[in-house]
Amino acid sequence: MESMLLLAVVIIVAVIAVALIGSGIFWFLIQIGVIVKKAAEPPTQDYGSYSLDQGRDVGERKR
Repeated sequence: MESMLLLAVVIIVAVIAVALIGSGIFWFLIQIGVIVKKAAEPPTQDYGSYSLDQGRDVGERKR
């Protein structure tokens, strides 16, 4: 009886361990897929025109 209980506990622990390892591998593969997809996108082209005046206040300053 005692050996059956021990066997059941070992089987449950093994199933949980396999499930955790499997879900970790699955999540890792999903993350790698997202990284590869983003890396394959073309770089962003910015054709805007910027000047130094855009960083300054337009109105008068109060002292």
